[in-house]
Amino acid sequence: PILKDPNYLAMIVDGRGLNPLLQNYWMVIHPPTLFLGFASMIVPFAYAAAGLWTKRHKEWINASLPWALFAVMILGAGIIMGSFWAYEALNFGGFWAWDPVENVSIIPWFTLIAAVHVMIAYKNSGQGYFTATFLALISFVLVIYASYLTRSGILGETSVHSFTSLGMSGQLIIFNVIFLIIMIVLLVVRKKEMPTTEKEEDIYSREFWLFIGALVLTVACLQIIATTSIPVYNALFGTKVAPPIDPIPHYNKWQGAFAVVVLILTAFTQFLKFKRSDSKKFWAATLATLIVSIIFAAVIVYFTKIYGNIMYVLLTFAAVFSVLANMRILAESFRGKWRLAGSAVSHIGFGLLVIGALIAAATNRVI
Repeated sequence: PILKDPNYLAMIVDGRGLNPLLQNYWMVIHPPTLFLGFASMIVPFAYAAAGLWTKRHKEWINASLPWALFAVMILGAGIIMGSFWAYEALNFGGFWAWDPVENVSIIPWFTLIAAVHVMIAYKNSGQGYFTATFLALISFVLVIYASYLTRSGILGETSVHSFTSLGMSGQLIIFNVIFLIIMIVLLVVRKKEMPTTEKEEDIYSREFWLFIGALVLTVACLQIIATTSIPVYNALFGTKVAPPIDPIPHYNKWQGAFAVVVLILTAFTQFLKFKRSDSKKFWAATLATLIVSIIFAAVIVYFTKIYGNIMYVLLTFAAVFSVLANMRILAESFRGKWRLAGSAVSHIGFGLLVIGALIAAATNRVI
């Protein structure tokens, strides 16, 4: 009947509009940036798989590295945008709440960051080929697993922003299994033909500590996956294991420690060279930066009054150490060593992000 009146549109009042949480500008650009990062991770996977398939083991690293760096950059930017959105618009109590959907976005980012570092180590020293290949392959497999967790509805009771089941669970599982099989078969069949070196890495070499850093990131991922996948275990085995009641302290006690180690590694590893470094120069540069870092960290801890929490203190020191060490490297890049600038800038950015988020969390007051 309303349509009989030619002026029927005037009789319809406007709706309430889009949910205010979704009107935030970070929410507008956060999802497409994430999806671009996820999608671009297929390129390193494709190069690594093709390298194994065609036995061109050394060629794919150089071709894949720019794409891996692109994917790390874009996905990292998308994750940071999402954390800003959570801080501004959601009642998450900070930048990161360890929600399962947040977790599945950061896991492949960690593994691809680890892959990039080992790929650089292999390119410069010939060490770590299997690890670089495995991490490049598993990163995209984890993207598909993340898609399954998010879009199958299996996280419906544990996540505040997972999708309900869209009838795609079977397709996503098949998709995941196919790529996992491709990865495993290629790694097993070509294992004996992969480049190896007889000589062990020197403890004063950059490639040794790049490998250790990649290992730490991978172990951090395993801890996140193990807890995030509890609903999957329950569905597979018919168990009724309950996820952590309060996930934030559960994850923080593990990931805080991993973050401290990673930040310290991003600091002193910058003073090392590939294959072999002068131990005296290394210790001179490291100790000088370490002393200055302790002073700066003490000042930050004093004024933010976070000395009651030992993990906050350690994180502050590690982040300051990382920033100052990489600022020293960045200063060297201005003297003509421009190849050093990329890693220095990215590490400084990561360290500053941690310091900012830490101070915001530590000085948080619930009203």
